[in-house]
Amino acid sequence: MTSNDPLRQPGFASDGEIHRLQGDGFSLFQYPDYDTYRAIQQEGNRRKIDWQFVPQSHIALCAGFVERTLGQVRFGICHGTRSGAEQRWFAEALPGQPRVIGTEISDTAKDIPDTVQWDFHDTNPDWHERADFVYSNSWDHAFEPLRAFASWLDSLRPGGLLLLDHTEGHIARKANQLDAFGIKRGRLQRLLRAEFGEIADPMEALDFTQANPDYPAHVVVMRKRG
Repeated sequence: MTSNDPLRQPGFASDGEIHRLQGDGFSLFQYPDYDTYRAIQQEGNRRKIDWQFVPQSHIALCAGFVERTLGQVRFGICHGTRSGAEQRWFAEALPGQPRVIGTEISDTAKDIPDTVQWDFHDTNPDWHERADFVYSNSWDHAFEPLRAFASWLDSLRPGGLLLLDHTEGHIARKANQLDAFGIKRGRLQRLLRAEFGEIADPMEALDFTQANPDYPAHVVVMRKRG
């Protein structure tokens, strides 16, 4: 990608306005400053704190794939988990009671078990190459998605799996000030391959649309190289 590609632009606009940037198969919102972005995310978190987008049946399917691919899992991270259901369901579905944590930008994280208040764009040195898997259905909240994906891959151990849900809610036209990033699935896969192909290999996307019609999702998968 060129330096003037919207995906490479800073997350903040210099004119103090919120902008919707558009490119090939994607939309991305830009904010006046970080405080504005964070305030929008925290308000959305509190408003939707009791609304669970992803069903337990989907997490069970993802956990089954992780177990079949990796065997024993010791540590996993789920980003943008709001009420903490995803990390709990992964821990319940995987054998051996692995430690699975979630992240949430809002201060509501302090009230949710196994949740760390953390901006998922930022690399956490305590997680460097420790996670067997990183999962998110909330990557569409990223205002700098390339930075977020890079930090998640940094958390993966060699051979670890990055799993990103993709549904109709993740496409470009569904992007808004809260869900800042929307992109076609094929475009997302090409983006990940182009940006991170030197450190992670794309795997075939998981198609769970028939297995779970109440949550018709594909899961885009990258495996970190050993």
